[in-house]
Amino acid sequence: VMMMCLASGLLAGCGSEDVDSDTGVEGQRIASSMQDYVQLVLDFDQKARNGQIHGAPMGDRQVAILERALENGGRVSRTDYEQAWASYRQCVVNKGYTAPPIMKVGEFYQAQWSMASVEGQEAREEKLREDDMACGMAEMLNVNEVYQRQNSNPNLYRNPSEGVVDCLHRNNLVKTAYTAKDYDEENRRFDKYWNDRRMGRAPTIAETHGHFSFDYSDVDAATCLANNHEAM
Repeated sequence: VMMMCLASGLLAGCGSEDVDSDTGVEGQRIASSMQDYVQLVLDFDQKARNGQIHGAPMGDRQVAILERALENGGRVSRTDYEQAWASYRQCVVNKGYTAPPIMKVGEFYQAQWSMASVEGQEAREEKLREDDMACGMAEMLNVNEVYQRQNSNPNLYRNPSEGVVDCLHRNNLVKTAYTAKDYDEENRRFDKYWNDRRMGRAPTIAETHGHFSFDYSDVDAATCLANNHEAM
């Protein structure tokens, strides 16, 4: 089965070359405030429209949502978040596909395409990826990124580990002394433990128990991880 990840927005996402892909030094931030971050997103979009940088510009609906967020201190409303996801799904439907399945982590959405890879269907699969990317970038991805950050990394730490740990602290899921370095070390130890077992698959939530200072099955912890682009 081929799992398809939504494509990157202008500033963040799955494996793109973007302005915040470098984890940077400890304490480094993407922007000084959520409002400045939203303005950065809009500035990049304008550069894309002007042909100054490579990448597809956002659609008018997504731009309008971010402009409203800019006037609201850099915060996307729940209504606009829901609308962005609805517009993305409708865009996919308009291209001739069924609406993409949505997984909810806490109060946050994730699109999870899956389909069997069939020999001879590579062109079809590539077309689906391209269409999904186009819809995501036009309608939802940057709104989604802002909404995730305002809730799970409002201090805009560039390093995902710092964002995760800050979120865990704000949800009272770890001890006060727990740091991003502790989290990284637990990840390294668990990766070695899991790789040594040669299971040939990703671990289940239950199989992480006892290896981390927080409970992976806690919905708030899962949200902290997902919204900071950290996967098990």
